[in-house]
Amino acid sequence: MDRREFLKSLTGAAASFCLGASVSCDRGKPAQSASTMPNIVLFIADDLGWKDLSYYGNSNITTPNIDRIAAEGMLFTNAFVTASSCSPSRASILTGQYPHSNGVTGLTHVRKRLMLSPFHRTFPELLAKSGMETAFEGKWHVAPYFPTGWYGYRQRLSGVLPKDFLIRSSERAVEFIRANRNNPFYLELNYMDTHRDDAGEFHFVPQFPVDADTISVPDYYTLPDWPEVRLDLAKYYSNLLLMDSMIGTVLDALDRNRISEKTLVCFVSDNGPPFPGNKMTLYDRGMAVPLIFRWPGKIEAGTRSNALASTIDIMPTLLEASGIPAPESAQGKPLLRLLQAENESAFREAVFAEMTYHVNYLPMRAARTRKWKYIRNYSDDPVGLDQCSHMAWARKICELPNQGWLRPRAPEELYDLENDPHEQTNLVADPARLQDLAAMRHLLDEHMRSTRDPFLGKSFDQRQ
Repeated sequence: MDRREFLKSLTGAAASFCLGASVSCDRGKPAQSASTMPNIVLFIADDLGWKDLSYYGNSNITTPNIDRIAAEGMLFTNAFVTASSCSPSRASILTGQYPHSNGVTGLTHVRKRLMLSPFHRTFPELLAKSGMETAFEGKWHVAPYFPTGWYGYRQRLSGVLPKDFLIRSSERAVEFIRANRNNPFYLELNYMDTHRDDAGEFHFVPQFPVDADTISVPDYYTLPDWPEVRLDLAKYYSNLLLMDSMIGTVLDALDRNRISEKTLVCFVSDNGPPFPGNKMTLYDRGMAVPLIFRWPGKIEAGTRSNALASTIDIMPTLLEASGIPAPESAQGKPLLRLLQAENESAFREAVFAEMTYHVNYLPMRAARTRKWKYIRNYSDDPVGLDQCSHMAWARKICELPNQGWLRPRAPEELYDLENDPHEQTNLVADPARLQDLAAMRHLLDEHMRSTRDPFLGKSFDQRQ
């Protein structure tokens, strides 16, 4: 039974959910023959902070293999996800759409009705229809109860159970590369190493030790440099180093099969790090991520872009590189002009992010320019501690004045990013910032209006 036959068999709310999103119709003909398309390898890290790689300035550890991608390509210094939560963020990467547009507005294993409709256009499907061999391995969080073949993946290199989501070695990826070295392919590797386990813990990887006494908590986390925090961070770093090592094995396989020169590599994270006040928030430490592209001969090595980039740009970028027009439903912009060193200042005025659900209801929207961050909260529900809620040190942190993750949220927040990059002083009530506040309110309203965000016009819900 194919996806359409299956969906026809659904009734009631399930059918409404699947059919309520935009429908994939005729994909059209590819603009480029398969023989001239580049290979594409997309690395997606889980819960990795935007400054946690050594190439982004982290002096606590060294990530030589991901650094290699940056040294041989272009690194984005201002890249942001659409949502600081796994399922919505990953669905935006695949569709080039905001969560409220593609319908994935929360964790799909918690709320099955939010799974991405198979009728939505994804770039792996468009690549497959154009002749690419497509495969993925690791975490599948966009529609975990639907077959991945419905979304364009011809091969699934890992199992279907949650225990199979963790990539333990690069063996399968290396074999896929070897088997497809003579034909164009798309390979997506979704790593979970920097995500906490089901008990909310990190554990040291024996072959990648990190001494908690020799590191410090990064300033951008806005957390105290306590021994308990450093220990948890050291374990997180240990798992990051394992992921970096596996990525290096994949890069070596491209070299060994002599296809690095015709392979476009992209590295990105799905949201901020899993520490209190980072992931699940729309502060930069929650929505900013590392984003790196490498394409020998097409992207100048060792370059950086300060343009405001969004992960909805990944879909149109990879399609344009493959000579395939992006569908009209895509809301992102191709980054190739930036990747080829054209003007970055005029690329985008602002980026936008949102939350509706993570595990619990957490409605908020945000607009970010180079100078300002404006957050509109639609309820006073606390952000919470997610998988850190069982930790005594995390709950103790919430007693600090700037760590109110268990306290009600304010209706609006405004931050001057040039003078307050860690977003510690809310300027909403500052009379000197009334014009700036009005401008950011208008900017967010226009975005919500143009993308038909259902939260436009909703009032703040004070539940106390």
